[in-house]
Amino acid sequence: MATQDGIDSTQFIIINDGDGYRESAFYVNGWNSYWLRMESVWSSSRSKVSEMLKRGSQMGLTVCRTWAFSDGHGPDALQVSPGVFNERVFKGLDYVIVEARRNRIRLILSLVNNLVAFGGKTQYVKWAKEAGVNVSSSDDSFFSNPVIKDYFKAYIKAVVKRKNSLSGVRYSEEPAIFAWELMNEPRCSSSSSAPAFRHGLLGWLHLSKAWIKDMW
Repeated sequence: MATQDGIDSTQFIIINDGDGYRESAFYVNGWNSYWLRMESVWSSSRSKVSEMLKRGSQMGLTVCRTWAFSDGHGPDALQVSPGVFNERVFKGLDYVIVEARRNRIRLILSLVNNLVAFGGKTQYVKWAKEAGVNVSSSDDSFFSNPVIKDYFKAYIKAVVKRKNSLSGVRYSEEPAIFAWELMNEPRCSSSSSAPAFRHGLLGWLHLSKAWIKDMW
């Protein structure tokens, strides 16, 4: 079931995706539908997920970027506290992955939000404060505080090692997962975060190499 992919010069190469679907080169032609996991949690709205992935495939698109996070409280929160997950919501993400593979769409899964919506780095900082950790008032401590970094590392590990409840395939071995994105719209707001994060326009797009290496 494991994919056998690689890079040849400037091209992505897919040798065998595990389902007998073979091609010599893979071209990224995609879109963003951040809401897929949200809709897949509820059986009444799962058809929206299936339809979106089906239409993308019919249009010749190959990659969809979507969120693999929702931190905090609420009926569709994936991580309700550090290392504690809502299995029903996780099964919704399982469904997204299975449907993507069925429609020959590959996914870029984003793992946390820079923004407040759906918890994001603000929620991680809040969890640390509630646990009595001495953290700065800036949410940018997400990038530097060792306790918060450990929270996020544990989350990444839980997601990557997850065994899909519908297919039995671990996410780390899933051919439908094209790439992982550490954060949605990453940036820092405080100058004190400079050692951990780049500023300016590049700050929207690139985490420092040290932080990426540490997290992954």
